[in-house]
Amino acid sequence: MKKIWITSLDKDEKTVQQVMAVATRYGLGPDGHFWQDDLEKMAWVGVKEQLLDTRVTLWVILGSGKELQPETRYGLTLLKLVLERERPALSILWMDKKPDAQLGELPGAFASVVRVPVDSGAVGAKFAAMANMPAGKSVYPYRLFVHANPGLGVWFEVGPSENISWTGALFGIHEGEIKAMGFGPAGELPDKCVLEYPLRGVQLEAGDTQFLAWGARNVLTDEKSAYFKVDGVPRGLLFGELPEGEEADLHRLAV
Repeated sequence: MKKIWITSLDKDEKTVQQVMAVATRYGLGPDGHFWQDDLEKMAWVGVKEQLLDTRVTLWVILGSGKELQPETRYGLTLLKLVLERERPALSILWMDKKPDAQLGELPGAFASVVRVPVDSGAVGAKFAAMANMPAGKSVYPYRLFVHANPGLGVWFEVGPSENISWTGALFGIHEGEIKAMGFGPAGELPDKCVLEYPLRGVQLEAGDTQFLAWGARNVLTDEKSAYFKVDGVPRGLLFGELPEGEEADLHRLAV
């Protein structure tokens, strides 16, 4: 039996039971958990193992964007970017609990996720369709993934998409702190590396937001990536190819 995994952002057992009942009526095995905000202990990493189970074909997030605290937004973003690397075809459905209220923006990593009110009459049909159809592959000119465990901390992997090369990489955060960087094979944190013309602590401005960035001139391809270790709770990311002059064509992701 195909399964759905339900992440409830608060402990609203009544609504969770209603959602599980709908899934059961449509022939799906429901399971899930209540979200726990504990970035220090990386509570979200345990959820990753559940979502990597191939029997789970749909991830349902139950909550409203307006209620998301910075820690929740960042934890969900980290989990989503891990899945982008390890299980990009997993379908995701966001169910808003307060459809009549101002819903608020979701974290940028969820911008393309299907979003429906929890009381929509189409929820069951959405479950059935999305659980039986893999999500479409995201098409970006970059790769942005996350590697994390309690021993190594949180590392962002950045690089160009297929058939593109970068002459260096730049990675900046709004709030939080970059602690280290490295360059090496895609998908694998490097044990050691030589940094070419490294930059640290570069101040950047995008719109009205300030970013603190690190980077280096190491050449990147779809087989080579840059890695940046981050502490704290960033509220935004800025990344891309290290610019040659003052003009920079960088990508921005709200957290």
